[in-house]
Amino acid sequence: MSEEAAAFAPLVVVVNLTLAAIALGVLARVLTSRPLTSGVPDGRQTFGEFILAFFVGKARDMGDAKVVRMVAPFLGTFFFLIFLANLFGTIPLPILNRPPTSFFGVTFGLALASVIGTLVISMRHNGAAKAVKHLFWPNPMQLISEVTDVLSLSLRLFGNIAGEYLTFLLVTSVVAVGLPLILHLLGSIPAFVQALVFTLLTASFVAGVVSHDSGSHGAEQPEQAGGVATSTVQKEG
Repeated sequence: MSEEAAAFAPLVVVVNLTLAAIALGVLARVLTSRPLTSGVPDGRQTFGEFILAFFVGKARDMGDAKVVRMVAPFLGTFFFLIFLANLFGTIPLPILNRPPTSFFGVTFGLALASVIGTLVISMRHNGAAKAVKHLFWPNPMQLISEVTDVLSLSLRLFGNIAGEYLTFLLVTSVVAVGLPLILHLLGSIPAFVQALVFTLLTASFVAGVVSHDSGSHGAEQPEQAGGVATSTVQKEG
């Protein structure tokens, strides 16, 4: 990285991630601007349930309504934040035209939040004593596994996005007209895929620490899932 690029790195990260967070906040405000219903939903609620159904489904596979309320927002936040940040990086505008996930510090922070968040969910669901015990027993090397999970998540996301960005720079240095626009459009594919991969790996971490209780899971009433997930759960049930 050149000295000029290094100087602009903090600005790229702050501006891009701030815009992504603002966009998510505005979207959430629009989707929850009116009361939700467990009956026939309007278009706004249908759209909200559609984009959240995947995360609610993943959470429901892990446990009861309590697990859904903890896990679904956790997974959804990672996906949408990473996806939007990557997507903004494909916009051919100054500062925005580099994904913040092409900086290792950003991906390392996201991976650290994923692993620590998983531990917090484990504490809330299983109790602090059981969650801490899981780090040392029955496998004393589990704590090392948590460290490797952070490195694996961060390096995977960083390597793919930074590699794609470097390829874009090399191509556009040769062909400066026409092709860059196509590459910007194609950039939405790895932006989505890498956000999804990060989210699925985080979901696998959470599933590994959340206790499965098939009896209570089957007995849960869909209405107890709460929030935007209400009608989605009813449809799936």
